[in-house]
Amino acid sequence: MTLKALTADQIEQFNRDGYCIIPAFLSPSDLNYIKDYYARSAAAQASTSQQDSTAWDQDDNEAPVLRRVPAPFDNDRGFREIFGSPRALDHVEDLIGPSIYLHSSKLIFKPARSGRRKPMHQDLAYWTDMSARQVTLWCAIDPATPERGGIELLPGSHKRLLPHEDLDDYQVREEELDLSQVRPAIMEPGDALFLDVMTVHASAQNLSDHDRLAAVVNYYSQPKSETQTSRYGSTLPLRAPHHQLS
Repeated sequence: MTLKALTADQIEQFNRDGYCIIPAFLSPSDLNYIKDYYARSAAAQASTSQQDSTAWDQDDNEAPVLRRVPAPFDNDRGFREIFGSPRALDHVEDLIGPSIYLHSSKLIFKPARSGRRKPMHQDLAYWTDMSARQVTLWCAIDPATPERGGIELLPGSHKRLLPHEDLDDYQVREEELDLSQVRPAIMEPGDALFLDVMTVHASAQNLSDHDRLAAVVNYYSQPKSETQTSRYGSTLPLRAPHHQLS
């Protein structure tokens, strides 16, 4: 028998709205580790001649800022121990079932008084050939509020994939959405947002005087297919159905 990590109400909300927020999902030591990992990654990237230019922002007369750290789950044991822990996978299993593979992971940094708005979109639109059950785990490392570039959600929008276009970004046309229904995901450090990859969401520009760091891990319910065109996925299971005790 497997103990449920999520309450019945949390699972009901996820199924109804396409997301749920779990308070204090990460411990203070987890938060300190992830902040340190970001700082180490930024220092390492700054010292190399082979920088990924798409991961950096630089305003006039300002030092460059590392906006995105790709694949921390693959590249760092400590990060992997946090997000591949039994507790994390118990939460994921409640939402996508007992077969769990890594889809992708990243750190996203929005510096104070900077960081553009990410328009309304559905994550699945970026990898439509990976349509088996999956869930995104978005963890606030710093407070995530509307002023600090937090997530904006459209509840109940996860029932079908909407058309996306290259506009300000690869996005849904926002004039075709009922934006009066959008809700902010207000999160304290360590809170976790479990997000259906079909839920329409955006992230605000950081208008505050404080930085905002988030850790994002996407979990998939199938091994990476040889025929898929998306680069994401893994053939090594994080959890397989036989882990369950009868």
